[in-house]
Amino acid sequence: MKRQLSVTVLGTVQVHDGTAPVDLGPSKQRALLALLALQVGENIPVGTLALALWGDDPPPSGSHLLHTYVARLRRALEPGSPRHARTNVIASSPRAYRLQLYADQVDLARFRRLAEAARELVRRDRRSAAFELLVAAVAMWTDPDLTDLRALLPGEEAVAALRREWVTACLDLVTLGLELDRPAEVLATAEHLAAAEPLHEAVQARHLTVLARTGRRAQALDRFAGIRSRLAAELGIEPGPELTAAHRELRDGPAARPAVPPPGCVASRPRSPWRGPRPGITDLIGRETDLARMTGLLADHRVVTVAGPAGCGKSALALAAARRVHAGYADGVLSVDLAAARTPDDVTREIRRLLRLPERGGLPRLLADRHLLLVLDNVDHLTDSCAGLVDDVVQVGRRVSALVTSREPLGLAYESVWRLSPLPALATGPDGVRGMPAVQLFARRAAQARPGFEVGAKEIGTVAVICGLLDRLPLAVELAADRMADESLDELLRRLDDPLTALRRPDRRGRPAHQTSLSAALQRSLDCLTPAERWCFVRLGALPRLFGLDEVDRVCGAAPWWRLRTSVVLDGLVAKSLVTVRHHAGRPTYAMLRTVHQFAARLLAGELGQYGGAPALPARVG
Repeated sequence: MKRQLSVTVLGTVQVHDGTAPVDLGPSKQRALLALLALQVGENIPVGTLALALWGDDPPPSGSHLLHTYVARLRRALEPGSPRHARTNVIASSPRAYRLQLYADQVDLARFRRLAEAARELVRRDRRSAAFELLVAAVAMWTDPDLTDLRALLPGEEAVAALRREWVTACLDLVTLGLELDRPAEVLATAEHLAAAEPLHEAVQARHLTVLARTGRRAQALDRFAGIRSRLAAELGIEPGPELTAAHRELRDGPAARPAVPPPGCVASRPRSPWRGPRPGITDLIGRETDLARMTGLLADHRVVTVAGPAGCGKSALALAAARRVHAGYADGVLSVDLAAARTPDDVTREIRRLLRLPERGGLPRLLADRHLLLVLDNVDHLTDSCAGLVDDVVQVGRRVSALVTSREPLGLAYESVWRLSPLPALATGPDGVRGMPAVQLFARRAAQARPGFEVGAKEIGTVAVICGLLDRLPLAVELAADRMADESLDELLRRLDDPLTALRRPDRRGRPAHQTSLSAALQRSLDCLTPAERWCFVRLGALPRLFGLDEVDRVCGAAPWWRLRTSVVLDGLVAKSLVTVRHHAGRPTYAMLRTVHQFAARLLAGELGQYGGAPALPARVG
């Protein structure tokens, strides 16, 4: 039986049975119990537990010791049960253990539930109710410094991340207290938080405002001078916008204080900023479902990646989704186009430039106090470094989310991936072929290229064929429609026997280089492949567009990477959106878009020089 057990980790690490404390034994056993409690209900591998207990230098008998600790904890937690039946509290699965308690039996889980409920109430504009929940959540931290937990698990990142949750909750509480004009009720929290986070600008700004609004203006001015000196000495920076605004209120006195908007008055709240490239001025066509799903993913996940083939409209969808959720981020959206970036330093340099951040100080730390949506667009050629950057930023900045566009996912464990396909083949309304999204997109773009052009009854069939030949890829459809400035539909249709040559507009303005032609977009995909993937991709041009694994083995059987299984290399091409796969009766069937297949065939024929300027691959690789 689990009895009336309760576990605390937000102060002294201990377990109570009702009101009676349970003796958990020596420090390593207590540390093990703490590790299990930090992820209550989840299986934690034995190797992960051992690494947290002993680091990279475990004792020779480490595995045996860990099992001994578990046995002793089980005896302490279930003293009345037979030895073989003590699995109700600490359960086991192959090579893993879990703390099998209800979430509310652990103070950390209760804190997280209250904090999340408070945020949901804020989203519904029920701020007074949210304030009460946050008061209860913050009160559960009997030791915000987590002294006992740090001593038991020195250097454990989970402990540092946990303390950042306290900082976020306290900051939310103080902010709500100011919005509700209840500064005296959050004064103690603001002071404690400011002492704990001396270089956290949002924390210090809220503290100054609380001091001013509780009649301590002189103290607040002295405090600002000290903060300014410390920022200059330790980080080499001047106070940012939040601290500057708080100081302005101090300097100008209470009369300059902005009125607190009435509940529900969204229009009167400060508008969140948008930095970097913005969405297009026209609505997306045929992406209503994708846009709705993307908005939902951003509400539930802190890292979302839009992956898909070249030219399918990943950037347009991501920016449109960011526009929908823009108002929900206090510090707005930071949109960074990395199409021209060449190194990881280019990425961080562009982020610093857009946010006007100093060159000194780690980027994750500088973003730690922001409530921000970071949009990283076109990361295909820097996937690994961008994955590392995103991981660091969202781990340190607990209110920073990331939206990424790429041919392939970042590979982060907590990443949500939305696979974007070409425009739907079916009409989205009752208008038949005229309602096909690709046809609608062609008509709109052609009318821009040739004012007065309309897709009438005579033209509709030809336009539908053109869109089909281009795989309904938005980039290809738009490039084709642009040619209507100089050509007829019949002339355009004849050109599309060779779309890699026909769809080239290097003089287009306002687009990255890889979007000025279909061949340039596909060349960029090729540049992102490993040598083995590139070798295999080129030889897929010898196969039909729909093929099986046996056929791939036939054309790639003499590969120089023969130690790798063909299916492993194909998996890489699927991940990078050059090939799709379906499984039927346990057997995979692979497919390529028409334009992608044509590109592979051209490469195999040694004609790449016409399409991307790179040297042709040899016919034989020894």
